[in-house]
Amino acid sequence: MSLPHLDADAIRHHVSMAQAIEALRAAFSTRVDHALRTHLHVAGGDLLVMPAAGGDVAGIKLVMVQPRNADRGEPTIQGTYVLFDAEAGRPVALLDGAALTALRTPAASALATDALAREDVRTLGIFGAGPQARDHVEAMRVVRPSLEEVLVCARTTASTERLCEEVGGRPADANTAAAADIVCTCTSSTTPVLAAEDVRPGAHLNLVGAYTAGAHEVPAALVGRADIVTVDERSAAEVEAGDLIQAAEAGAFDWETDLAGDLVDLVARRVARNAATQVTMFKSVGLALEDLAVAELVARRAGLIS
Repeated sequence: MSLPHLDADAIRHHVSMAQAIEALRAAFSTRVDHALRTHLHVAGGDLLVMPAAGGDVAGIKLVMVQPRNADRGEPTIQGTYVLFDAEAGRPVALLDGAALTALRTPAASALATDALAREDVRTLGIFGAGPQARDHVEAMRVVRPSLEEVLVCARTTASTERLCEEVGGRPADANTAAAADIVCTCTSSTTPVLAAEDVRPGAHLNLVGAYTAGAHEVPAALVGRADIVTVDERSAAEVEAGDLIQAAEAGAFDWETDLAGDLVDLVARRVARNAATQVTMFKSVGLALEDLAVAELVARRAGLIS
């Protein structure tokens, strides 16, 4: 059986970043069944398997994350997504897994930013220069149109300049990027890319790069300094969010007393900023229900499901 295949261009043709954000807002307002992803270490990277089901659809993402591809000039994330008609039990579409990830991850960060960031933010600091970094700029501008300046800090001068040209940003060192009103870490680094003391009072941070217990993009001291710490989902974060796991091991964070809530709480506005000077933090590891929500919307707008 030949299935329709929606590549990166088709996905973005049918669903904008703003529409993806609203699809996730709806998904975190209702119940979707999903399992924690399976990790299989392969050739220095990770093969990830992520199934979910909700309503009349189900889906599974198969994605390979290969950090060494950055040195080869190839995408770090590659994969595919299979969407099923749950009632009939038949697959209805294949979607580019990397493009889906690049859309749903910043959409989740946007939901957290919308709930926690100050309304008057002006500067955005981006760590990393890949697809996640690029699309996080777009997502942040959707929920905070007041943003005026994008500061990019990446591993190489070439990648930094390329992203700056794409998003209208300017190169910055780590200290300057970390001092922005909103900071997004979108790297493959396993060690901190910024210093706790460089983050200013009132900042909001989205941490999305580290997705294993052994990796962290920010130091434990910064997690401990944050006034409000949130995650996409606690059960996933407890086994995959290296930033928080390592902060807990260092005594800078406690899961019971310091975790303010998850995306369900943020969407419902049960967690919110209480003062302009608070440092707020959202740690995302990525959930299968996010992939399903966006994949379903893409397929519906493409006319593949009704």
